[in-house]
Amino acid sequence: MIMKNIVPGQKLAVGKREYGEIIQHRLGITCLFDENVLELMWGLKNCMHHLVPAETKELTKEDRLHMSEGMKTVFRRYGLEVEPEMVNKDIIKMTLMVYCCDRLVNNHSESLRAAAKHLKDISAIDAEHWGLFKIATALKILSLPEEILPGDPRKLFSRDEYSKLLNDGHLYDDKLLKGACKMVFEEVFKVRIDRHRVIRVLIHDVREARKKYEAAQGLVSSS
Repeated sequence: MIMKNIVPGQKLAVGKREYGEIIQHRLGITCLFDENVLELMWGLKNCMHHLVPAETKELTKEDRLHMSEGMKTVFRRYGLEVEPEMVNKDIIKMTLMVYCCDRLVNNHSESLRAAAKHLKDISAIDAEHWGLFKIATALKILSLPEEILPGDPRKLFSRDEYSKLLNDGHLYDDKLLKGACKMVFEEVFKVRIDRHRVIRVLIHDVREARKKYEAAQGLVSSS
């Protein structure tokens, strides 16, 4: 099967180093096994029942105890302490959703940061350490000050900053695209709400998993 599908000169990604050594020795095919391949294999294993519905084999204990780097990044970002033994399907699903929300917001990072530089040059507002949602809100106010924003945007800014945002919009006519500012704000705002909802569910799932993990640890200790 390998010889039938391999392209001459192509490297073959393998899930275990031993597989690579055997394939390279017996078939002469160069194999690739590194952290990137491990991430890919982790995803494939966890999606196997969706990709191949006929597959009935469950993940081994070794596979279940492995956490992808993407999961670890989310846990670190939101201060969640998760032992490998605690990971289950619900935690994997919610972590993926949080990761996707973060990625959707970060897709606008470069353009928002670039636009934020105009705030300092034109209105003397230093936005260097602002979050992306705060920048998106400021740009929306500058470009469309007459539109009502959800919540109270004044809580995000100082009184002087908010006043400048309301009154300096005409100074940005050749710097900002109103339609783009509105679109980005609405997307970031929606994703932010979705992310808060998903994070609450993830925190709940982690707490429940920790209870079971600590209970199991107590049983092991007592035995």
